[in-house]
Amino acid sequence: MNRKLVIFLIALTFSLSFLAARSYRVTMVPYGSNWSCNTCHTDGGGTPRNPFGQAVESITGSSETPFWGATLAALDSDGDGFINGVELQDSAGTWTSGSANPGTASLVTHPGDAQDFPATSAIWDIPATYELGHNYPNPFNPLTVISYNLPVYSHVTINIYNILGEKVKTLVNESASEGSYIAIWNGQNDLGEHVNSGIYFYRMTAGDYSNVKRMVLMK
Repeated sequence: MNRKLVIFLIALTFSLSFLAARSYRVTMVPYGSNWSCNTCHTDGGGTPRNPFGQAVESITGSSETPFWGATLAALDSDGDGFINGVELQDSAGTWTSGSANPGTASLVTHPGDAQDFPATSAIWDIPATYELGHNYPNPFNPLTVISYNLPVYSHVTINIYNILGEKVKTLVNESASEGSYIAIWNGQNDLGEHVNSGIYFYRMTAGDYSNVKRMVLMK
């Protein structure tokens, strides 16, 4: 066989194997197809890795072992204030390769890009009433999302209390226009200290509305 042809076939086989490996890795993270190889890389799959890709490498080395899980989900790889799990809509890291993508696709952001991060609030259709939603996930670790609705411009507060009724965190304290919002609690108190596992309560007040719900932090 022609020597040049042999070299070409070897190179082609290597390239196809390389691309297959890259494609395989994309399927190992929620919403990996959104950015394809740029989920972990900066140039479409070459050597430079973005901060998320560096975190993946630190966990797996060069192996093809599935790497998405609680450890990677709990990291804030790009330093934008949101853990990878929140950016990829799986805060607990329970998604597995081959499953349907978790959460809400429109809220997904890039875990390796500090300029692409979730909004802590968003306005959709104007709600008819005040409402405090159930936090998700619950139980949770390391963080949970609390949704709430404002039918009119209001000053809203959401405080978190321990089982003794002691306030541990002021999560929301602001005036806001009518709309649907989310707030994220990372399990820390007002001093930035991680609180203990246990039962906590979150209370919302806005206008003449007040409501309390229960959540469980598990470590």
